[in-house]
Amino acid sequence: MLVMLLGSALLGVAAGAAAQSAVRVVEGFDDPGRWRLQVSEGAQARLNRVGGADGGRALCLQADFGDLPGSARFSAPLPLSLAAGARLISSSRGEAAQAQLSLQLVDGQGRRIGGHRHGRELGSRWQPQYWALADFSDAAGNVAVLPQAISRVELHLAAPAGGKAQWCLDNLAVQAGDDDADEPFKPVALADTATALQQRMVDGRSDTLWVSSGVKQQTVSLDLGRERDVGGLLVQWAAGLRADRYRVQASSDGRRWQQLRRIEGASGNTDRLRLGPLQARYLRLDLEDGPNWRYGIVDLLPQPAAFGRSTEVFLAEVGKQWPAGILPPSLSGGPLEWTVLGAQGAVAPAWFSAQGSVETLPGSFSLEPLLQIDGQWLSASQMELSPQWQAGAARSHWLHGQARLEIAASSGNDGHGRPWLRLRYRLSNPDRASHRYALALALRPFQLHPAGRLGDLAGGAGWIASIDAAPGRVEVNGRTALLAITPADAQFASHFDAGLAMNLLRGAQLPATRQAEDEQGLASAALIWRKELAANGNQEWEVWLPMAAAGQVSDKVPGQFQASTLAGEGWVLPGSQGQALVMAWQAAVGRMRAERAGPWLRRDSRRAIGAGNRDAMAIADALLQADQVDAVVPWLLARIGSGSTGNCDLLAHWAQAAARVQAAHGWTIDQQAALQPWLHDSLARYQPAGACAAQAQAPAAAVALGRLLPAAEPAVEAVADEPPVLAAVSDTGKEAVPAPVTVTPAATALAVMVPGEPVSLVQRQQIWEGALAQLDDQLPAGWQRWVRGQSRGLLDARQAAAQVQAIAAIVAEEQDDHLRLLPGLPATAWRDGRLQVPGLLTRWGRLGVQGRREGDDWVLQFAPGLQAPPAGLVLDWPFNTPPTPAMADGQAVAWQAGRLHLATLPAELRLHLPAH
Repeated sequence: MLVMLLGSALLGVAAGAAAQSAVRVVEGFDDPGRWRLQVSEGAQARLNRVGGADGGRALCLQADFGDLPGSARFSAPLPLSLAAGARLISSSRGEAAQAQLSLQLVDGQGRRIGGHRHGRELGSRWQPQYWALADFSDAAGNVAVLPQAISRVELHLAAPAGGKAQWCLDNLAVQAGDDDADEPFKPVALADTATALQQRMVDGRSDTLWVSSGVKQQTVSLDLGRERDVGGLLVQWAAGLRADRYRVQASSDGRRWQQLRRIEGASGNTDRLRLGPLQARYLRLDLEDGPNWRYGIVDLLPQPAAFGRSTEVFLAEVGKQWPAGILPPSLSGGPLEWTVLGAQGAVAPAWFSAQGSVETLPGSFSLEPLLQIDGQWLSASQMELSPQWQAGAARSHWLHGQARLEIAASSGNDGHGRPWLRLRYRLSNPDRASHRYALALALRPFQLHPAGRLGDLAGGAGWIASIDAAPGRVEVNGRTALLAITPADAQFASHFDAGLAMNLLRGAQLPATRQAEDEQGLASAALIWRKELAANGNQEWEVWLPMAAAGQVSDKVPGQFQASTLAGEGWVLPGSQGQALVMAWQAAVGRMRAERAGPWLRRDSRRAIGAGNRDAMAIADALLQADQVDAVVPWLLARIGSGSTGNCDLLAHWAQAAARVQAAHGWTIDQQAALQPWLHDSLARYQPAGACAAQAQAPAAAVALGRLLPAAEPAVEAVADEPPVLAAVSDTGKEAVPAPVTVTPAATALAVMVPGEPVSLVQRQQIWEGALAQLDDQLPAGWQRWVRGQSRGLLDARQAAAQVQAIAAIVAEEQDDHLRLLPGLPATAWRDGRLQVPGLLTRWGRLGVQGRREGDDWVLQFAPGLQAPPAGLVLDWPFNTPPTPAMADGQAVAWQAGRLHLATLPAELRLHLPAH
């Protein structure tokens, strides 16, 4: 093993002290009692003690997320002072190929910075894992400002596609920055043959070269003079004299060697190899074969540690040599606009960008289109783009003087319930002359989401270890990734060293290979369809991407397909601003349903576990309010099915949510029966001697629970409190439960209203404007934007919940004993036209209302399904002139101090509007 090791204190291997910067072990992971283990909802995790890298003890996090995305973390107090340029090094092993690992540092004020590593870097043997502080970011993706003092360290394991994962750690160390890190490399070359020319490989000149003798298998080595941080190596071959097959090895002492890369079938005259980060003094190329009888090397250029610090950094550096548009915005720095499309049973939502790129499986691949016009390939960056979002679908329009390309995406389920993303590419010729076209779909090892955010998704590079491209089908990492209705006219696959698919498309001849493997996970492929179109001609191609979990993916195009319905369809709010709010409502509800399996923690949550649990409750409330009971019932059953909880805030929330489901007739008879043990246990906690009796929310929670009781149910006696339900257990026997949960109301304009007092005209306007303030006026509804260094537009499901709650506040607001109607509809909106709310779920049932102008009257019609609250319904007069009597089902109803009280819900309410 290289002396990229940390000294005997860290990994039990002696290191050259003179060659390495000072290393200080700050945590040994040998005392599990110091660590607090927490998991997201629906997950299970355990901390186990195992044998460490240095013969002592270490900790292993074992997590099982089932079929749901989730995360686990363990944290401990760890006072630290870190200097700029330092890095953390942990000794790690495990099995977490589909997970993301992150290390986060928290100061005394709760501010956090952190970095990410891919779980696939872990192996069965202990190895160093580097965390460069220069790569750390804050929660928004900004370059991190190093806190003066660290008080706590947190280690996160996130599984965007669920499943099981293990991460073992031993000895976290701090290594001071290398004062000579920026010093240029001055290597000495050593070759087996033509030794008189060997220093030409390191002279930095393009007009000199080393040419070997005619021996196929020979070695070229570099001595860096001392142990250095190395990130990679550039190998510049002489034309026609490259090696087709060779290995790269490294050593710290010239005796023990570690193989870093094996290169086969590379193309071009320059190989850009990511090797690190590692510490080594010697690099060696074992040349095995090539097209010529000898080899020629112009230059061997070692690269600094930053070159290989991460796949994203490596690709961004290498991508500087590529044509514009080859690197996606997630790696080039943005900007990026996207929306999400969900389907029942999908592993994760599909991401669809304004450029027409698609990602359906977290951390795997993205699908990107290119268009060729008369032999010239064009990408989205060379087009005028017009993205659209509508009723459960999204479109990207490419506009060019000689072509129009519409990319339409919709998600849904086939006849067997399997989730799919359907993509249609419609090409038309707007020109008066005919043109030759080609549409290419490149499957690339990139994600749409950028790297650098603290959370459950690292973003940036994806992972394609193997790819198989056939005319009508592509497999990625052994599973069906794409099915085409019309077989492609050409297809190929390539590993990274041979070239990325989008670069190879521009070559004089396409590769003939259809299968490729890449140990770096950077393989790619492309399908190409060709068509000549006369003036005003058009052509459409269709492909399908499965969104199901592994083992449930079909290899046949669906015979039946039901597109996902749009939540909130049928809503109408007055005026152009009202239309924008309706689209925002639909997009926010759609995003919550897409990003969450119900309110379960999903892959892009940027919050800690405890905050994630709070988010789940807020999202459940918003989904219920939006009449999405089916999305909440499975989550709620899972939460309360295991019994009650000692957390009174959490119990109160469960009670209110369960009662709201009951009001919507969302519980089946069997589910109601299953709820009874939890119901009786929970009611007992609100009895005078119960654990939650003194809580402020106790009366409301008890009433909510009482609504779930069958008729004539006897009272329950108080019982002693019980331990909370365990979410994770450490091997010390200590309970490790989710972070304390406090229900935090959404920040909406409802704060301006005082219970029991009429809503003023100013307050009406504030509620309306408060909902509008939740929107991004620089983006169409349903779309989000990411720009490096900014968090603007980064909506997640929690923010979507806040949007829903703010818009719902316009229509209704619940008080303890009554329901306010239309408290956020300002006077101008009453005159602007129609109002239609198909369903807004309250604790008294579903509110459905339609409003319209009839001459000088405003007519409100209410749908059945809402029970009158104890104190009835209240409507405050929305104008500054005195009201005339209203008509409820043909009967006159007087206003009292500008307020209309309705003891029962009328079928129709008619209001006479004042003159302008």
